Amino acid sequence: MRPPEQFETERLVLRKPRMEDAPAVFSGWVQDPEVTHFLTWHPHENISQTESLLARGIAAWESDVRFPFMIALKNGGLIGRIELRIEGHRVELGYVMNKSFQGKGYMTETVRAIINWAFQQPNIYRVYATTSVDNIASQRVMEKTGMQREGLLRRYIIHPNISDEPRDSYMYAIVK
Repeated sequence: MRPPEQFETERLVLRKPRMEDAPAVFSGWVQDPEVTHFLTWHPHENISQTESLLARGIAAWESDVRFPFMIALKNGGLIGRIELRIEGHRVELGYVMNKSFQGKGYMTETVRAIINWAFQQPNIYRVYATTSVDNIASQRVMEKTGMQREGLLRRYIIHPNISDEPRDSYMYAIVK
């Protein structure tokens, strides 16, 4: 199963990544220590790291498992990225957004679109994501989309921009 190559919402277009996205992605968020604080990778130091990220994202579409989407304003440029990972009857989400566009409902709109698509698929019953116990903004996104906190995952994931040791995360999910 694979999602469509593009989604449209009221204000956004979600689409497959392209190599020409590299400058906007690099300047927009991957080099920003504030944006990457809770992510599992360090900020990019140069655009070649971003080009490698995009190349892996483009190749991932051939796997029928991982599907990264660039998030763009309908009237403008790229503002973030979301990735779906299809695992049988489940879809896992991971996302990141340029800090200039955070707090405006764009990621909530994006996640809702993905949940709506997923639950239209006959074999998908669960959409979920994890987030650091300290990442309040991400928790709010998930709660606004109807996802519920299911529990605490102790020492679950390493956020290298915070610590080299595994940190606690919350599991959020919505089911049909």
